[in-house]
Amino acid sequence: MSKFIDLLRKIWDFIKKVFLKVVNFVKNIVGFFMDPQRLKKLREEKNTIAVTIKENLENENYHVVNCFYNVETEEIVDMETDALGMNAESLDEETKQKFGNKDMLILK
Repeated sequence: MSKFIDLLRKIWDFIKKVFLKVVNFVKNIVGFFMDPQRLKKLREEKNTIAVTIKENLENENYHVVNCFYNVETEEIVDMETDALGMNAESLDEETKQKFGNKDMLILK
């Protein structure tokens, strides 16, 4: 198991969650980080990156988390205000393609 799946599991109970039929890459992932306050944070905090972490569940559903990750401390930051968990039945084709066989995406 990757260290990013471990991070997802550690914060899952503490973050805001939504339940979706399908995670849409543009709407649910890119849209989350396009919030003006979040964009400002990324510009100002040079050690912080926007990441999305995906876990395939045994019931064929997914946990997906949008959050900020500090590369210096190797921790998820501001999870109370700037993290969103999605419990979804499936992923759209673009999301599947972007993740491929990876657990984490870095959004630039």
